[in-house]
Amino acid sequence: MPEILFVCTANQFRSPIASAYFQKKLTESGITDNWKISSAGTWTENGLPACVEAKNAASQIGLDISRHSTREVNSEVLSKADLIVTMEQGHKEALAAEFPQCKDRIILLCQAAGEPVTEIADPVFSNFQFCEMTVQSIVYCIDRSFNILMNLAESFQRDRENITQKQQH
Repeated sequence: MPEILFVCTANQFRSPIASAYFQKKLTESGITDNWKISSAGTWTENGLPACVEAKNAASQIGLDISRHSTREVNSEVLSKADLIVTMEQGHKEALAAEFPQCKDRIILLCQAAGEPVTEIADPVFSNFQFCEMTVQSIVYCIDRSFNILMNLAESFQRDRENITQKQQH
């Protein structure tokens, strides 16, 4: 089962919306099983809800993230993910530095979508004035990179399975 992990800072706006939207795209594509889509934050604590602004913004595009609970990035969470998709270059660099065993499986969402702007800004820094723009960026990038992300996750999953099998023999 391929697993994609979306990562942002607090895991209260961007990454929960990205994971929910990617899951929606899977469902709309008729892919209802054998995939795990999740999210985590680089600077959060476990068990916090999505922020109200994120819940409202998500509901405007037909997503319900009301049951979302934050999860802190750690080696266990990262080791399970076949593909790690970050919102900012800083997330990618920090994860690669702290968890070098994962660095080849980390990609920026905008980069996967072929966008020259490589980051999806955290709306908290604009006092949530640009929530709609953030959500539009996430949706646009996932729409553009959906098949690429799926193919990467499947490829990394196969590679990891092959390595595991070789280690067992």
